[in-house]
Amino acid sequence: MTNDEIIKKKEELMSEQWTEDLHHSLQDFHPDVARKIIDSMGHSDIYLKVNLRTCQEDYIADYLEYLWEISEEAYWRHISISLDPEVGFLWSDNMSHLKRLCTSRIPEDILMAVLIFLIDDEKKFQQDTEAIGYILKSQVEKFDRLEEIISFIKCLKLKDENDIINQVEELIKKDPTYNLY
Repeated sequence: MTNDEIIKKKEELMSEQWTEDLHHSLQDFHPDVARKIIDSMGHSDIYLKVNLRTCQEDYIADYLEYLWEISEEAYWRHISISLDPEVGFLWSDNMSHLKRLCTSRIPEDILMAVLIFLIDDEKKFQQDTEAIGYILKSQVEKFDRLEEIISFIKCLKLKDENDIINQVEELIKKDPTYNLY
């Protein structure tokens, strides 16, 4: 498939507002072609596919799970963009994205996106905070990343940095109230 054909296919796929059938449509292509289509997606394309969530949460989670099989780089880029405090954490029947955030050593930029979500989340929905806490707890306990987390918070030079560090430490100490994946 030529680059022009890939761009045309991407435009067709992006014309659909919902994410509902996106991963099914991508599965119709050879994995290399699907990867090229996904890699050609810009920030706004990804934002629309992972953050327009009304009745789409399960489809988005399935799409993310499919991305892992096609391109880890694209998967992490989608996860980063989905971590938008204005939209909230992605909740679905399929929480494989949360499981991966908790069982893999996540890339540094994703860890930073998780922390920014926590810091910028003005709504402070308990379940979102618990999910972020679960991710941070996993990153610290399984991958020894507490110093990295604290260092990043200090680099932000926020006036409430000590409060944020304390919040992170409390979240890490806390056992989850329920199994999130």
